[in-house]
Amino acid sequence: MEEKENPLSVLEGKKLGEHTLHLGEVKKGGFAGVFIFSLFIEERTIVSGLYYTGSRWIRPWMEIDYMPIAEIEGLAEELFQILSALIPPGGHLSVAYLDHKVTARALLAGVPPAATPLGYLLWRSGFRWFKDWYFAEGWKEGGIKLQGEKPLNEARKRENTQKIVEEVTDFISKTGYLEPEIEVVCKKLASKILDEVEDRNKNYNVFRFRAIFCQLLTHDFHTKNSNKGIPRDRKNEGSDFRA
Repeated sequence: MEEKENPLSVLEGKKLGEHTLHLGEVKKGGFAGVFIFSLFIEERTIVSGLYYTGSRWIRPWMEIDYMPIAEIEGLAEELFQILSALIPPGGHLSVAYLDHKVTARALLAGVPPAATPLGYLLWRSGFRWFKDWYFAEGWKEGGIKLQGEKPLNEARKRENTQKIVEEVTDFISKTGYLEPEIEVVCKKLASKILDEVEDRNKNYNVFRFRAIFCQLLTHDFHTKNSNKGIPRDRKNEGSDFRA
């Protein structure tokens, strides 16, 4: 496929830590706008799936199998953020999870999706609404996967983030219903989410305070300068005006 016809060509040559991503052969999928692709490093496939470029009514989406290898340990978040760059607000990224045992067992046990290993990667990549496709609802939905969707706007982002915060807070408060190793991993991720939201809120409040302070300083500066050079008896000129 020629590069100008290939919406995934931007992935070729992307750096992933010390490694370089390479794009395999890209083929047209079963219906318009869908492309079949794979990514690999050092001749080993790490991602394969489908990418939909979107239409007037449907936002772009991506559906992948993620196959981590030892060479990219610790780089999964960076990889997901590279893929996320192809998904605009309102679009979604879905990841098959049956081969990801911790995520699969955690979702089955009722862990909030964002607090699972795959869900946390989606969270870190800007996705704020989740759906566990444990039972696909039709032939086009494909297999079992975890879907993350990007918020359409800031208002939706705040609303969805707050819902996730409530879910993971409730999850952290519960004990004794998970396999111990699953509980430890997922509660650690849940705590990270809460810490990130708290830090983001603190930074936002600091930024907002500085913005307001700068506005007050600017207003005071202009007020003082607008009165400079005006004789005292002219400042109230017009106060005795008669029609």
